[in-house]
Amino acid sequence: MAELGTTALRLLTDGSFEGLLTAVFEAFRLRLPVAGIAAEDLYLPSLLEPTRNVASDPEKAQRVWTALAERDATGAAMVRAAFLSGLPGIEDALWRALQKFFAQGLSLRAILDEDIQTVYQAAWKVQGEIHTFLGLVRFEKASDGTLVAVIAPDYDIVAALGPHFSRRFPEETWMIADSKRGLCLCHQEGITELRHCDPAHLPRTAQDVAQLAAPEDVRWQELWKSYYRSVGIAERRNPQLMARNLPRKYWQYLPERQTTMPEWGAFVR
Repeated sequence: MAELGTTALRLLTDGSFEGLLTAVFEAFRLRLPVAGIAAEDLYLPSLLEPTRNVASDPEKAQRVWTALAERDATGAAMVRAAFLSGLPGIEDALWRALQKFFAQGLSLRAILDEDIQTVYQAAWKVQGEIHTFLGLVRFEKASDGTLVAVIAPDYDIVAALGPHFSRRFPEETWMIADSKRGLCLCHQEGITELRHCDPAHLPRTAQDVAQLAAPEDVRWQELWKSYYRSVGIAERRNPQLMARNLPRKYWQYLPERQTTMPEWGAFVR
């Protein structure tokens, strides 16, 4: 790392939310001139931009999070959701928004500010996808009794689904896997935790997931598909409206979409 006087630095983190908060803490503690924050593995080095690596520190991250949540709990939730978007430049926007919040007292509800507007829009997209997937998770019951579901969301939301399904299935052993990121949210004996796995080992389609199901569960899946076909009204079909309310990108792991219905044609092509 090369530091050039008071030239603004790029702080590099491990890409975690904890790493981002640690970088914010260090920037304020050391009064560093910071141009932005980025995950080290995604950053493209520049000769004109000095960098500084910041190791994640749970204690420092918690201090920033506590200060943020105590001042504005809703704003803290927005910051967390925006980070999960993983959108290009979101860490820079979060740094600038938090700098204005802590140093200038600017409210995180001041969405006329360009940076806070960026954070708000990213958080809105993430919250919308979380809400959508609360109704799109389809569990298959494996031979050992474990409920297994696979999803492929645009954003890193699998952990955010935990509270809902932990309340809904508190006594069950279940797993929700994110096939894009290799993340598995596992619940067993009342404990929910996030684990990493190889995305290559996860099912790629609803048919692949169905192969994990116990024979008795397969019958329930066929019953569900039969019900879905029977409630379709050919005269009222509106593929454009259906795709708008349930985008095709989410059909990959829906068993009811892995079939051909006379009035709709092939759902998956």
